[in-house]
Amino acid sequence: MTLTDSGPTGSPSFPDDPDAALYEHLLHSADRTGRCPVWLGPTALEMAGVLERPDDVLGAIDATDADVVLARWWPGPCLPECPCGEQLPAELPEDPARGSSPDLSRSAETFGRAVDFVGTPGPMSALAVVDAARPADVPAVLGWSGICNYHPYQDLVSISAVLRRWEERWGALLVDMNRSRLHLSVAQPPMTDAECLHVAAEHFAFCPDQQDPQDGRFFTLRTYAQMIRGTRSWHFWWD
Repeated sequence: MTLTDSGPTGSPSFPDDPDAALYEHLLHSADRTGRCPVWLGPTALEMAGVLERPDDVLGAIDATDADVVLARWWPGPCLPECPCGEQLPAELPEDPARGSSPDLSRSAETFGRAVDFVGTPGPMSALAVVDAARPADVPAVLGWSGICNYHPYQDLVSISAVLRRWEERWGALLVDMNRSRLHLSVAQPPMTDAECLHVAAEHFAFCPDQQDPQDGRFFTLRTYAQMIRGTRSWHFWWD
């Protein structure tokens, strides 16, 4: 494998002949090499290096509690004029299996689902290799600013801390990034009512446009929870 340097130290590199097999190899070895693969859309790098990051970005992610982040970003309770049709609870619903679920971040099923998700990459996608040992850390390491219109969310350390939580809890890996979108494969998606409501709430906290995708739909917590039940991929978009 030959890597083509794309810029100064810390910039991603790009394999000459990327495919799903190479992606799988890089993903399996990322914890050893400290270099993690992610597919980038044609405009993704325009958003890289824009937001400031701490010098020790990985240490900052280690020190960040995803529960605290999500509780801080939780939008509930709704205001009386909210169009959702169903009031959000005042506090973020708790994970029914908190502390008792296994760590799925490096399971064979998690990696296999990510490779299946990739399939045959589109001609406009590029496989980038980033200085990160796990996919969750990629947005923070790149300084990605795809959440540019949501200033409270321009905390990439917190974004990556939440992505780490989802890697471990659901085997949800960041596979593809674009200008304002993140796409995750999900090895073990939520199935029970309680799990789905909890994940739906975390998605609303993480990305406001999950509730209001600005396409004529507006989700309640319950309708969104039903939509993601058993779904093997999660997609986030910031307008």
